[in-house]
Amino acid sequence: RARALLQQLPPQDCDERYCPGLAEEERRQLQAFSARRRREALGQGLACPVPGPCHGCPCKQCGRRLNQGDPGVSASRLGGQLWHPSCFCCHFCRQPLVDLIYFQQDGRIYCGRHHAELFRPRCASCDQLIFLEECVEAEGRRWHPEHFCCLECEAPLRGQRYVLASGRPHCARCYESLYAEPCQ
Repeated sequence: RARALLQQLPPQDCDERYCPGLAEEERRQLQAFSARRRREALGQGLACPVPGPCHGCPCKQCGRRLNQGDPGVSASRLGGQLWHPSCFCCHFCRQPLVDLIYFQQDGRIYCGRHHAELFRPRCASCDQLIFLEECVEAEGRRWHPEHFCCLECEAPLRGQRYVLASGRPHCARCYESLYAEPCQ
């Protein structure tokens, strides 16, 4: 459960102590970003028995009826509507968010990780949000410019040839020495 919670709400998305090496401007941007998210989108879905006045109300997600006394989830940020516990999950990853922090955007529910990624790219290497003006995009993922480097020798790969092995970038020299079969 702890691992799932860290995946759903990464501490580096809201606390600069978990982001070593941030420049002062990036630190300010992270603080403002985190404060805005808490103020505008943060809520907690609370499990409770469906009250009598809500008997027969449709679940916000699936539309099936909720009956009095059945378990339901109420989300104050979303107008007090009700969900089945299994329906109250992140729109992107489908992980359950009952009794956990959720974020809302355009009437949809998100875990902290995927809500943050609506607004900022995430570095494939360090898993931190990228607040720089520029980042490296390769293989459908994004990196801080200094983090797009060879997995073995840590040589920068920006603007260089590279090969993916096990989903991680390698410079041509390291790839050849580790994976290429020598000619007999």
